[in-house]
Amino acid sequence: MQKLLEEIVAALPEVQVVGDCDKIIKDITADSREVREGSLFICLKGAHVDGHKYLEQAAASGAGAALVEDVPEVCPDGLTLLKVADTRLGMEVIAPFFYDYPGKTMRMIGVTGTNGKTTTTNIVRAILRKAGFKVGLIGTINIMIEDEAIVAHNTTPDVVDLQRALYRMKEAGCEYVVMEVSSHALALNRVAGCEYDTASLTNITQDHLDFHKTLENYRDAKGLLFEHLHEGKKENKTAVFNMDDASSPILCDRTKTRILTYGEGRNNDIYPLFFKVEAK
Repeated sequence: MQKLLEEIVAALPEVQVVGDCDKIIKDITADSREVREGSLFICLKGAHVDGHKYLEQAAASGAGAALVEDVPEVCPDGLTLLKVADTRLGMEVIAPFFYDYPGKTMRMIGVTGTNGKTTTTNIVRAILRKAGFKVGLIGTINIMIEDEAIVAHNTTPDVVDLQRALYRMKEAGCEYVVMEVSSHALALNRVAGCEYDTASLTNITQDHLDFHKTLENYRDAKGLLFEHLHEGKKENKTAVFNMDDASSPILCDRTKTRILTYGEGRNNDIYPLFFKVEAK
């Protein structure tokens, strides 16, 4: 995969260019340790690390360009700088663009919830493969491209890693992607550039409140998957809700696509005919 730097510049709103745009970009990364010849290095400002401090290192490793918020007094030799107001927002634009929006071309199934995401995504993957489809899986334990396993570092990878993985799935001929979607990823928009066909909620319990602070914030973050499901160009989208969870009716009201419900009650679209109680 590669793009002309001038194409990337054209995709970025309100960008100021310092240097030569007549270059070919062969990779994008926000990790200075992964920079190679022809990379575009994204300088992110984090709580503990500022990527701008690694501009010289990126240039020495062969980077052709860098996405920055601050332009240094002396620009590293051979490095073109793309200055934007917020590099994190810029990354959300250029990562899907660089990989030709793979999350908009395959059938995307997103599963969110406190518990049950891994089990659900693996069951759905198994069903689809049994039906003869090529399937990619993105989850807590690993990323699967058919039978190839890649170690996953987050439940939902960051924007660049996610788009790179989706591109590899598309290149491998995957028709479906089954994906665990965390509340962190939704709140931080790591899923930028993805258009889901199906979104499912397992449950929401008192968890991850160290990040979200309140249960309402936690629910609202997960709700983003359903509130934006109708957006985009794909048709016949469906939201699937566990109606035995108290958050489902709230999120149903925020959803503008077809809704499918499941739960114990027979008023649901899918319900159990009987329960088997295991003897103790």
